[in-house]
Amino acid sequence: MMAIASATRLWPVSRIGQRLSAAMPCRWRSGLASGAPLWMQVEKTKSLYHKACRKEHIAALRENAVKAAPGSEVPQERQRALREEHQRCSQEANKVRERYEKALQELDRCSPRYMEEMESVFEQGQAQEQRRIAFLKGAFLALHRRLDVTADPSIQAVYTDLHQAIEDINDQDDLKWWRNRHGPGMPMNWPQFEAWSPDQERPQVKVQKVQKAKEPEKATLRSITPSQSSAKPAPPPVSGQRVRAVYDYTGQEADELSFKAGELLTKLEDEDEQGWCKGVTDSGRVGLYPANYVEPIQG
Repeated sequence: MMAIASATRLWPVSRIGQRLSAAMPCRWRSGLASGAPLWMQVEKTKSLYHKACRKEHIAALRENAVKAAPGSEVPQERQRALREEHQRCSQEANKVRERYEKALQELDRCSPRYMEEMESVFEQGQAQEQRRIAFLKGAFLALHRRLDVTADPSIQAVYTDLHQAIEDINDQDDLKWWRNRHGPGMPMNWPQFEAWSPDQERPQVKVQKVQKAKEPEKATLRSITPSQSSAKPAPPPVSGQRVRAVYDYTGQEADELSFKAGELLTKLEDEDEQGWCKGVTDSGRVGLYPANYVEPIQG
């Protein structure tokens, strides 16, 4: 028993020569991190490309809204400025797209060498794990031989089952299972080009709206809308900034306002990260609307 305990205590020093929990894992982690810059570059350019596409989409909406309005209501300088902004955003989106595609091509080009290096690093860990499993199996078998000293059949059956369970340990099967689930044998999911779509923005707007609805200190549609009583009292005065609709807008969701160009509204909250403001119409309806569809009333 003392010999087994001594061998177990000295095994990490004699088999490795250094602490398992420090030096070896650090070398493995440094090897696995060699491909991180390429992955980071892909994610960075992807984020920049989608942001540029979002700006181009907003610029296109503004330009189309101006085109749909009567020509006498929008100055030519404003139309030309919106058209130039749309062209500039489109050119910027194309430039960032080229960078995004080049980053993907570079990652694809380096992926074979990366996989080869990572497999070498992984096999080092597998070899170390194999030695650990083999040593512990031998130690457990030696311990079992020391403990199996009774002739009681009921007790012998327990030790027989334990002995068989230890004998069934197969380091190759264990390493193969780990390789196929957490090593080079696992399915790979390389990044592919992801085109930007305006539909991706709608869920983000919805999240923003839901968060606003959950804030207890802010007014909601239910709390401001007059109660449906027979008296129908006039809505209470609302404090805020008066704005005028520049373009027609039809709400796409239940909590969005609809208005015509020239209609007056009262802005209750400033523009959020998604480009939406909260306001109330003169009829008392509260909801959200695009910030760039209105302009403040001077004076």
